[in-house]
Amino acid sequence: MRWEMWEPWYLRIAERLGLDREEDERAVRLLSNLFPPPELKGLRRMVEGRECLVLGAGPSLEEDLRRLERTGRLRMTLLSADGATSAVMKLRVPEVVVTDLDGRVEDQEEAWRRGSWLVVHVHGDNYPRVREFLRGKKPERLLGTTQLRPTGNLLNFGGFTDGDRAAFLAWGLGARKIYLAGMDLGEEVGRYSGKKERGRKREKLKICGELLGWLAKEGGAPLFNLTSGGVEIPHVPRVVIS
Repeated sequence: MRWEMWEPWYLRIAERLGLDREEDERAVRLLSNLFPPPELKGLRRMVEGRECLVLGAGPSLEEDLRRLERTGRLRMTLLSADGATSAVMKLRVPEVVVTDLDGRVEDQEEAWRRGSWLVVHVHGDNYPRVREFLRGKKPERLLGTTQLRPTGNLLNFGGFTDGDRAAFLAWGLGARKIYLAGMDLGEEVGRYSGKKERGRKREKLKICGELLGWLAKEGGAPLFNLTSGGVEIPHVPRVVIS
């Protein structure tokens, strides 16, 4: 994702949510060099040309996982969004965890120890948590991202919430098809979705839907929505899991 394409989105989201750009920039300065240099070869090998499944932490997640397992769809490359990892790990280890460390971090660490890539997002609200998380970690299967211009060891694939960033990541790494599950994006917030203020969380879910619709329409990403509940995502056809 070119910064010139993403910057207008960032500026609109920052105004909408009252984000502090100076704090985002401070987080980048403090943490960029704590991440290993970006190494995409191994990560791309799991995604490029493959069917990928992005799993969000919406209220439909557990039912979606049951249906996906029953129909054999969990054999796809799995990208779990932050808190969704706790539910996904009950069935199998995802190939990628996309996170800003807001969910059950111990489950995400366990996924990493068992072979997952951790794509850790840095922003102004979480840099103490990220710094603590990185302390003592081996520099393997770790990738850092930012919502600002790519700087040092931090990349920007586009996207804002963990769920839509996972979809942007999959598209940026050359996924053939990208399926979405657990992505309700409605008024109800799922129990795996963290403990942030509910009104703000709902606004972020709206932004997630807008970004996914933009990725499908303007980016040409082949997105398909397998979520059994929730709202429709513009330009993303829903596929019913039988």
